[in-house]
Amino acid sequence: MAKEWQTFVRKFEDMKEGELELFIKDLTPGPRKYDTKHVWAKVARSKAALPDGETLWIRSESGTRGPEPFYISIIEVLPEWVEGRPWGNVFDAIERKRKKS
Repeated sequence: MAKEWQTFVRKFEDMKEGELELFIKDLTPGPRKYDTKHVWAKVARSKAALPDGETLWIRSESGTRGPEPFYISIIEVLPEWVEGRPWGNVFDAIERKRKKS
């Protein structure tokens, strides 16, 4: 069974293609459903651009699901956390981490 994932963005237009650092949730039915992974992954808008990719649904901060899926291929599973405050915004924490690299 092919896996399905979801990730959240502030705005749908924020979702880009290419190699990205993301937090993704497993949507595959079973005991691991809704598990979250922090990953470095290749992301594409079309299945043709990433033939072996798994389905990635995009949701806005308010939970609205995008009309079309993207596709994802996980390159590396990263540590489960990013440095920051527990009450802080994860998008901001990832951006600060990118700027340090």
